[in-house]
Amino acid sequence: MVKKINGHFYVYGMKNTKDPTTGKWKTVTTGILGKITLEDGYVPNEDARYTVLEYGAYHLAEECAAGIRSQFSQAFGKGETARKIWALALIYAVNGFRAISSISTLYRKSALAVVFPDLKMGETAVANLLDFLGRRDTESLEFQRLLQAETTQIALDGHAIPRYSMLDGMTEFGYKYRKFESMQVNLLTAYDVARNRPVSMKMFDGSKNDRSAAKEMIRDISSEGCLFLMDRGFHSPELKEALAARNDTYIMPVSSNMNKYREAMNRGRGRLKSFVYLRREEIRSVRCAVEYRVSSDEDGTRVIYFHNLQEAADEQANYLACIEKQIPGYTAENLPEAEKSFGVVVMETTFNATPEEIYSLYKKRWGVETYFDYLKHQMDFNALGVQDWAKLQGLAFMMLLATLIRGSIQEKLKQASFPTSMPEVLLIASSIKAIKRNLTWAVENCSKRERELFGAIGISVGNELAPALSKDPT
Repeated sequence: MVKKINGHFYVYGMKNTKDPTTGKWKTVTTGILGKITLEDGYVPNEDARYTVLEYGAYHLAEECAAGIRSQFSQAFGKGETARKIWALALIYAVNGFRAISSISTLYRKSALAVVFPDLKMGETAVANLLDFLGRRDTESLEFQRLLQAETTQIALDGHAIPRYSMLDGMTEFGYKYRKFESMQVNLLTAYDVARNRPVSMKMFDGSKNDRSAAKEMIRDISSEGCLFLMDRGFHSPELKEALAARNDTYIMPVSSNMNKYREAMNRGRGRLKSFVYLRREEIRSVRCAVEYRVSSDEDGTRVIYFHNLQEAADEQANYLACIEKQIPGYTAENLPEAEKSFGVVVMETTFNATPEEIYSLYKKRWGVETYFDYLKHQMDFNALGVQDWAKLQGLAFMMLLATLIRGSIQEKLKQASFPTSMPEVLLIASSIKAIKRNLTWAVENCSKRERELFGAIGISVGNELAPALSKDPT
């Protein structure tokens, strides 16, 4: 069909569909195919000319995330909205977090355009999808409950994100104002340290502290009886009461301005007990001697003093280097007082375990810090084109889903002991293309390197690309 709009002629695809209510057939448009001009005649849309599409990285992500896909389908079903959400998550997982204005181009250049040919992934459609996820969290909460079903150890942490836009109500001045010199929004994440993956993410106002946000998030965590690993910023009687009401336990450091900390630092008589802690540094393990003392034990709540001798030596060396560089605040006169806290952490816990186990469990919390570091380097938050409250909440869920898909690839690589970094793996996989020949999409450019990658993790590369036959979001 050719339509004249504002003096210009546009060509639309057509198809016949049967009305499910009346049983009558009707003609509907399937989208714009191109335009007609006096100078050039028929000019097809740019995406209609693509004969080479990105295939390998998307296929790798899709196959590795089969378990996540199954849980996603349980929560979201198999309709068009579910397919859009899954496709957007795959785009984020493969390409990193991009502005919503670029999603349509990434979609059209990918195998997703053939597998899901009828999806609308333009800027408005993606914005509406994020808005839908933020305003209707029934399915997303169900998906998170499925993730949390067997979770027993959760690291809870907040991440402040600088914001320069005044257009959304969540951007406010917060505790990182002096560092950012701007307003902020806060992203709170519940991270399963046993499975090394996030199980819940939510955006909060920039002015809201971690303690208040944590109380709200804990209500949405379905698993009770969990061990929560938190930093000192979460320390509050209200939060501890909320955890106790759910039969949860916690491990968290005590702030240096609290009486419990000062009492633990006042060393009593007798020799400190010690154990050996194995610290991972990339591919090797470092043995660290850790001294400890149980400072108090009241009503099942213990305060334990820990002193890591290796970390103390490292902090001392760093302090001395700062003195040499004449960095303000670092002086030889202040060194003796500063040394008292080098390598020291004072923990408060309600978890029933040995001091050695308490220390090792808290160190597992580093996984969530690594996760935030990944997000920080993968995303320019202010360039994503997401502004209001609902869309920010929708984006938080998409961040969760996309990183779960990406994490599934990493887990497969770890199981296969494949000696290549994640960026290089995606680069290798992305060299496999889907190429259109005689109206058929064939999978080509699969060299020995690509076959070794897919073979190591037990995935078939495939031969042809075709539209999905079912309504499943895969």
